[in-house]
Amino acid sequence: MTIRIPVPGDNETVDSVHSFLDAAHAFGDGLASVSFTALAIAIGLHLSNLVLRSRAWFNILRAAYPGAVIRWRRVLGAYAAGVGINAIAPARGGDVVKIYAVRQSIEGSSTPTIVASLLAETVFDMVIATSLFAWAYSSGGLPSLPDLPSRPAFEFAFIGDHQREVLIAAAVLALVGMVLLRWVTKSVRAFWDRVRQGLAILHFPRLYLRRVALLQFIGWWCRLGTAYYLLEAFHVNATIENALLVLVVGSISTLLPFTPGGAGAQQALLVIVLSGEATRSAILAYSVGAQVSVTVVNVIIGFTALFLLFGGLRWSNLAHRADTPAEPEPKPG
Repeated sequence: MTIRIPVPGDNETVDSVHSFLDAAHAFGDGLASVSFTALAIAIGLHLSNLVLRSRAWFNILRAAYPGAVIRWRRVLGAYAAGVGINAIAPARGGDVVKIYAVRQSIEGSSTPTIVASLLAETVFDMVIATSLFAWAYSSGGLPSLPDLPSRPAFEFAFIGDHQREVLIAAAVLALVGMVLLRWVTKSVRAFWDRVRQGLAILHFPRLYLRRVALLQFIGWWCRLGTAYYLLEAFHVNATIENALLVLVVGSISTLLPFTPGGAGAQQALLVIVLSGEATRSAILAYSVGAQVSVTVVNVIIGFTALFLLFGGLRWSNLAHRADTPAEPEPKPG
């Protein structure tokens, strides 16, 4: 049974909703056959990746603030809180919580430096994600851009239908960004110095490779293992190639964060890239089951971290703590 929600004049958006609802229905039908052992292994690997990534961010922050006392448990809590909010909110709103939570725990810290530290955290990820995308696209694992308008995923259909407009908009944004960057560099020297402070670890390649890239490299293997065991849990052909394709789809579906976790677009793309590996209903069940499983875990650990960091889940508490200057933590010993 396919659930349809007619919304006149908004067919593309409805297609994304249909993709997720179809997947949810298939997931409900196949829930009894899920391998919970494989699911537990996948969740364990997912949590391991979060711990590794938080440790890498902790090392980036230590390089930015070499004289400050920084507690890993605070960074881990901030990272988990951000992941939890990103799981249910579009536009990566959880990153704001990461920034505020870490700023509260580092005496004398600044928002530009912490934002820049998050950028430093993405350098290795961009290299890996770009390489995986190039492999998937060149091997035919992903549909070509001209085919996207016919695919039931609003975000990518929009790009495919408006390629010229999207390219012009990207060029304009790049030009505006360059102008703003030039203005910031010349007119707001203190701001730029704080940004460079957040990127300090990149000036020490050996330190970066050992304390950031290595952890993230292991984290990517954890992500691959998570994808593999989720495929196995929902009885879709679990191979390394399919797990890699799942990672690529996950990265692409969150490039335009119109929905939490790329819901809808992710289901539509998975049906395409995994076609032939299982029945359509099995792929749909896997796509929503995997996303729901990871989302539930992220929300639980994220909101637990929020409670421990801020002493409650009310926005007024978070806003008050965000406006309060960071207090120095006692030095060890």
